[in-house]
Amino acid sequence: MARYYFDTHNGTLVRDDVGIECDSFQAVRAQAAAGLADFARDIVPSAKWREMAVRVRDDQGRPVMQAILRLEITQP
Repeated sequence: MARYYFDTHNGTLVRDDVGIECDSFQAVRAQAAAGLADFARDIVPSAKWREMAVRVRDDQGRPVMQAILRLEITQP
């Protein structure tokens, strides 16, 4: 299994120095999506716009994927 690092960005970059071992790229995608879901739960309810990202690196530090969640709340 390969180790992947899931850096998070929500206005500030938080670098993952521990990583998670994943046995497939599908598992990497699932971890990134779960991370975004956790991020979304922590959004301040009064926020009208937010962009969150999980940037994934392999064990050589090379970027392998990025998952982005954009939230916009509007009123008529």
